[in-house]
Amino acid sequence: MSLDNDPYRYFRIEARELIEQLTQGLFTLADGEGSAQVMPELFRYAHTLKGAARVVGQVPLAEMAHAVEDALSPYRNSGQALPVDSVHEFLRLVGQMAEALDALDAPPPVSAETAQAQEAVAAVAAAVAAPEGPSSEVVRVELARLDTLLEGLSEAVVQLGGLRGVVEALAQAQHGANSLIEQLTAPVASSGSPAERARWMSRVLAVTEGLRSSLVKAGRQLGGGLGQVESELGRLRDGANTLRLVPTQTLFGPLELAARDAAASLGRQVEVLTEGGDIQIDGHVLAAVRQALVHVVRNAVDHGLETPDERRAVGKSPTGRFSLKVQRRGGRVSFLCEDDGRGVDLGRVRQVAVERGVVSASEVDALDEQGLLELLFQPGFSTARAVTEVSGRGVGLDVVRDMVRRFKGDVHITSRLGLGTSITIEVPLTLASLEVLGVEAGGQRMLVPLESLSGALHLPAEAVTWTGTRASISFGGEVLPFLPLVDAMGTAGSGQRPRAWSVLVLDVGSAGRAAVGVERLLGISRRVSRPLPSSVPPLPLVAGASFDEQGMPLLLLDAAGLVRLVHAGSSGGAPKARVLQKHLILVVDDSVTTRMLEKSILEAAGYHVELAASGEEGLEKIQRGGHSLLIVDVEMPGMTGLDVTRRIRSIPALQGLPILMVSSLATEEDKRRGREAGVSAYIVKGEFQQHGYLDTVARLIAAGRRQV
Repeated sequence: MSLDNDPYRYFRIEARELIEQLTQGLFTLADGEGSAQVMPELFRYAHTLKGAARVVGQVPLAEMAHAVEDALSPYRNSGQALPVDSVHEFLRLVGQMAEALDALDAPPPVSAETAQAQEAVAAVAAAVAAPEGPSSEVVRVELARLDTLLEGLSEAVVQLGGLRGVVEALAQAQHGANSLIEQLTAPVASSGSPAERARWMSRVLAVTEGLRSSLVKAGRQLGGGLGQVESELGRLRDGANTLRLVPTQTLFGPLELAARDAAASLGRQVEVLTEGGDIQIDGHVLAAVRQALVHVVRNAVDHGLETPDERRAVGKSPTGRFSLKVQRRGGRVSFLCEDDGRGVDLGRVRQVAVERGVVSASEVDALDEQGLLELLFQPGFSTARAVTEVSGRGVGLDVVRDMVRRFKGDVHITSRLGLGTSITIEVPLTLASLEVLGVEAGGQRMLVPLESLSGALHLPAEAVTWTGTRASISFGGEVLPFLPLVDAMGTAGSGQRPRAWSVLVLDVGSAGRAAVGVERLLGISRRVSRPLPSSVPPLPLVAGASFDEQGMPLLLLDAAGLVRLVHAGSSGGAPKARVLQKHLILVVDDSVTTRMLEKSILEAAGYHVELAASGEEGLEKIQRGGHSLLIVDVEMPGMTGLDVTRRIRSIPALQGLPILMVSSLATEEDKRRGREAGVSAYIVKGEFQQHGYLDTVARLIAAGRRQV
């Protein structure tokens, strides 16, 4: 069935996902877990489902979602836990929504006569329109399975690249065979007769020559075969990547329906203009962008567009305009959303911000126009004077902000009073494999997305101009802000500035252009981008991680965040040597990725690092002595971090050892338990900042044990 004949095609997929998310969230609440985190998410799921159902005219489903939204609202605003009895009632209502959705999936019943007629028409159509060649079939691919395929293919390419070392080994073996021939052909003493020695030597030479011939042949075949396999796997990987891509054209219909539905509810008129529907984008990204854009278009209609009478009074057409322009910029895609409405009332924004305690009266007076516009992305922030079916609940642009952060994208808003508002969303084209440039800074290897690189140059240190704590370089007739990458990442490296910089000029669209300095460029490759595991604290400038041929993790930098930091930050002035004593730190964590990432950060800061995968192993290593600091997680199988801390504090020789606990457990009770066990400092992963982390490490090592 075509999309024109099936208006619920995309709604069914989205609604089923939202109902599943509601169900899982309610199950979490029923277990008495995570009420503060889950409640806003449940509210948002219900709000989104209500809007989607209204767009496709499924009023009963929209009303049920609206009922869930209304019932959750008091708990979402107060932060109180949802009673268990109420959770069961919510689950019952969500179950009814699932049944309504299933009924929507079922085709309407047809009579026997109608069915017979349909079969006859289908047979005639098949005979008339029989294809001359092989037919193409459209299938729905489950992205989770496709991700597994892509990951396997991409990793195979990486591993096969590492096998090129076999070719070198074979070359060395060939060289060894040549040496053996030389040794065997040299005069040697033997007790046999000359004839026997000659026959023996002949046999040895024949065997050795056969060995050399075999090695030469194997090396030639292996080298050529590897090249063919790498090429083929690369082709398969690129082909599989394209299966993920979906044309942005699929956004336009739902967005126009959302705009017209909101306009009809508010007594307004709207025209939707779209451009760039042929651009293809990763299915995961597109799904998130679509949800965010629905909120953008509904906010534009409600808060931006005036009524027909108001528009006529100011000389505008009675029909408002909302436009969406999709553009590709290297490996990123931008969505430019514009309306010709009244613009943002900054006075109203100031008033609401103070009334709701978002900022104080003195703070709001200090905000410029852009700062006030940024307040619109705060959760629960709404300038609506009344709650309606369309808006007023504070769910809107915060969805956009969350989506952008999740995908390491960017969002920018501008507005002109009386003329309209513009919101630009920029996200990566794909989340699968991507081309990267390897760099080295402060002894640490990192990856930079190639699509964000607009230039690279080699500059002597004196070509960097310092003005106080800020630096700049000249590139293509333009003065660009400059920052050494080690300073941006908050690491110290060797403490010595290079005599010359390898400079990367980064261009990330709306975030602007900036330059960063590294010690070495390591070449271009294609890598699989993996999100950091949930156990790893969020790193502001890190978009993900990849693994090299030896399985070591490499940080993939967030180019947009890096450019913003260079524009806003300071490196602390002209080159200063930071000399760090080589202290030994033990990191204990049951996650291999967490251990390796912490090791990378600490070693880049000049520390020696030892690792342990369990509390038991960590305790055994710490008892050997020589450590300046222990960094330990709390929740580990077997001996927990608290158990390790208590055992260490019971050993007189180790009572003064500083212990830093890094955990996702964030309550005051969790911190109290850590203090009682004897930790010197406690860092919550959700509040982790790399600069603060390294400052805490340095402070604890310098001062010895210190209680929080």
